[in-house]
Amino acid sequence: MVYLPESTTIMVKEDVLQALRRLRKELGAESYDEVLRIIIRRFKSLDRSHFGTLPELKPFKREEIDRFD
Repeated sequence: MVYLPESTTIMVKEDVLQALRRLRKELGAESYDEVLRIIIRRFKSLDRSHFGTLPELKPFKREEIDRFD
């Protein structure tokens, strides 16, 4: 007996379907399920550090008005 995972149908608007089709092609994914898994994985992954991305930014200095002494 072959086990087939449970599947379901979801409704999406036409523009979302077109976007999924483009992503499927761009990512080389075999299915929309794979596209959605990639999207979810990327969304849930931690953002890369932005340390050093703005070298021209001056160091932060507190003003007296910012203190609560």
